[in-house]
Amino acid sequence: MEPTSGMNSKPLTPELAQMVQNLPSSLLGILDWFEDQGHFVWIVGGAVRNALLEIPIIEYDLATTMVPEEMKEYPDMIPTGEKFGTITFRSEGDFYEITTLRTEKGYGDGRRPDEVEWGLSLTVDLSRRDLSMNSMALDVNKSVYYDPYGGFEDLQRNRICAVGEPKSRLSEDALRILRTYRFMDQGLAGVWKPERGLSNALRTTRSMLSKIAPERIWSELKRILLGKNASIILQRMADDGILRQIFDYDWMLDDYRISKLDSVEGDDVLDRLVVLLRDVPSQMCETIARTMKLSNQEKKTLLFRHSCLGHIPELLDSNLRIHQYVLGDWAQQHLRIESLFAPMNHGSHSSDDIQQRISRNEGLNTSDNSKSLATGEWIMAQTNMHQGPKLGALKNWLHREQIARNLTSLEQIETLLCTLSWHEDEFNHWPKLQFPSQTV
Repeated sequence: MEPTSGMNSKPLTPELAQMVQNLPSSLLGILDWFEDQGHFVWIVGGAVRNALLEIPIIEYDLATTMVPEEMKEYPDMIPTGEKFGTITFRSEGDFYEITTLRTEKGYGDGRRPDEVEWGLSLTVDLSRRDLSMNSMALDVNKSVYYDPYGGFEDLQRNRICAVGEPKSRLSEDALRILRTYRFMDQGLAGVWKPERGLSNALRTTRSMLSKIAPERIWSELKRILLGKNASIILQRMADDGILRQIFDYDWMLDDYRISKLDSVEGDDVLDRLVVLLRDVPSQMCETIARTMKLSNQEKKTLLFRHSCLGHIPELLDSNLRIHQYVLGDWAQQHLRIESLFAPMNHGSHSSDDIQQRISRNEGLNTSDNSKSLATGEWIMAQTNMHQGPKLGALKNWLHREQIARNLTSLEQIETLLCTLSWHEDEFNHWPKLQFPSQTV
């Protein structure tokens, strides 16, 4: 039986013909290898979808009638997901994931199939995919494509449809819930709506997200946060109860705050996330970071940036230098984010006020050497102070003044030391090199 039995082939659209014409030589070599072995192979999923949408193709995924054991005969391969039929081929420095046609039985845990069997039917293989737009396959050798679920028509009508019954399809792998929200964001093409049945299923299956590993959720959420229309998508996710399900937090998103997500400059996903969490208590922010299994560095960065929100340095060079030193490359971005929320500051700082700080920062005279000039040994020699917390506090105070006053020599530090009240025993209240700070 032909792998495409039950499906009608269609001639390539101009967009798909252009895609075939521009296929990388590394991929063409792989397609030729399968043909030489007497097996069928198709380009499937996202590459076909993106070609029809005339947007950049990120990667090419292939489906084949060849089983993993046979694919391992390819000269340069990596058995990345052999258990699920996926082998990665390397060709001319490029990597391609190739998966054996398969059938799946049962999704008892809502995450992965209970049983995977190799198949010979492209028709069946496409029927197990999530959305119609992702259920198309292209045969380069025959110059035809297959679209059994009307994916091309759905793309033309700017709509998102499930393959088969929506609730069943989402229940097979709950991560498909988040993928559906991600596909709603079509960049410059705007926001596409899911058909009614799929829209209802997104809400009724949301509890199944609890079965998905936090790392997988965070991976998908990052892509949503960085979308062109992230604010609209996240507002819908909030309205549908998805954000509450993910973060285990009674989410109350005001329209103004969420609308500012799209105005955050750059592609740092933590900037988007910190804006989303702006009004969340710091302890809950830490809980969310832990629940989402952010990496240690991501968690540290998120919590620090969250602690900075709502704190704006005074318009003095000394304060701006400290702000710039402590926040580093994020100093200007912090102020840009604060400017987005200036209308909510009830007059304390206007957008113009914050823009003044951004402009002043750009021309701020700062020393290239920000390392503390005064070492512990030098301070002990000058003060007869012994090692301990008080010495550390004085070293930090001197470093703070060095940054604030833009001091560049140890002689200047020595002069400064003579003016500080470091003899007193109580040192916990001494100014610290930090932001935000009670002492400015």
